[in-house]
Amino acid sequence: MRICHIGLNHKTAPVELRERLAVPEADITAILQQRIQHPAIREAALLSTCNRVEMTVVTHDPDAAIAAVHEWFAEKSGMSMEKVCEHLYSFTTDRAIQHLFAVASGLDSLVLGEPQILGQVKSSYEHALTANTAGHVLHRLYQSTFSAAKRARTETEIGKQAVNISSCAVELAKQIFGDLSGKTVLLMGAGEMAELAATHFRANGCTDILVANRTLKRAQNLAMEFEGHALTMEQLPDYLDAADIVVSSTGASTFVLLPDVVKAAMKKRKGNPMFLVDIAVPRDIDPRIADIDGAYLYDIDDLQQVVQGNVQHRQHEAELAREILKEEALAFLGWLKSLESVPLIRNLQQQMELRRAEELEKAMRYMKDFDAAQIEAVERFSKAMMKRFMHSSLQTLKSLPDDIEGDLLMGAATRLFDLDERQPHLTVVGKTKGNDEQSAG
Repeated sequence: MRICHIGLNHKTAPVELRERLAVPEADITAILQQRIQHPAIREAALLSTCNRVEMTVVTHDPDAAIAAVHEWFAEKSGMSMEKVCEHLYSFTTDRAIQHLFAVASGLDSLVLGEPQILGQVKSSYEHALTANTAGHVLHRLYQSTFSAAKRARTETEIGKQAVNISSCAVELAKQIFGDLSGKTVLLMGAGEMAELAATHFRANGCTDILVANRTLKRAQNLAMEFEGHALTMEQLPDYLDAADIVVSSTGASTFVLLPDVVKAAMKKRKGNPMFLVDIAVPRDIDPRIADIDGAYLYDIDDLQQVVQGNVQHRQHEAELAREILKEEALAFLGWLKSLESVPLIRNLQQQMELRRAEELEKAMRYMKDFDAAQIEAVERFSKAMMKRFMHSSLQTLKSLPDDIEGDLLMGAATRLFDLDERQPHLTVVGKTKGNDEQSAG
């Protein structure tokens, strides 16, 4: 049994190609059900996000399964097989497992350690359950994936420090105020950076958002999105004292916020601190404001230094997380190997026991004068001979290598011992609530 993982991501494919391949949730079930119609594919799951499209399949014929998935990528993208394969990676078994574990843990993300991907991997598993294309192997694989990702995030600090400007600003604000619940944020400027900052601060408990912009209409549009209040720049001095946090990202060529205005606001705040973040280039906030008591000013260079330090810390933690994932992958590989050999070993033992009993029964015709003790001794002898004869074969089957040699040995054992070769195609795992994946991460 093999697990294959085929796909592309932000590292291997441009956004134009990822857009072509993006799969709406409503289409996933049909795509998966079509994939398992291929004789080489027994189980299948599909992960489609803005940064990656990947398919995980279970197969006894990796080459044929990978080729079939490549055909799907070519068809979906409208590109030739040769062109689309330039952007695809194809991993088998141990590399496939390690890659999926890394994806779910955020180690393969655009932002190292980001947590959203774990939920997306869980959704891909749920879609496979819905499509009835997740069998025994994928079920165990995804349970192991969620467990590995949970360990990586709880036993390391892979996702604990901010690695972008807006989330870093939130982190610094927490150092000043502690809990941000109920704090008021004033955005100077109404562009993309202001919107991103508002999103991060809102997610951390800042419910009151003020938006000041040179064009009132743009301020109103952004304020409406966050149920806030819009201002003109001329109104800024009248409302500045209400702001606990100021984030400035205008396109002005000169300072927009001057020391006198901040001094007046601080006087009204009666000693309550104000956190100011200037992420504009050229700067919006006069650097002399940093000298005002209670005003904590950070510019873009300050934030980037913190971000860089956090990235380096995350990279160190990522190495620790990878060691955890290796442990989890080895445990899963052990289970996967046993899945192949255990039924074969059981079948072989049953066949040998049946033949031993048949031969013993034939021999009993020549032991009519034996008493019970002698017959028992003969039976013990027959069992001992069978175990001695089968020992090396069973040990080999219990430690099969996970490659073509293992397949050849299993095929040889099946043929040599005349065992039943039939295997079930797909054992569907029912969709249940309360599984480990519900609590992982």
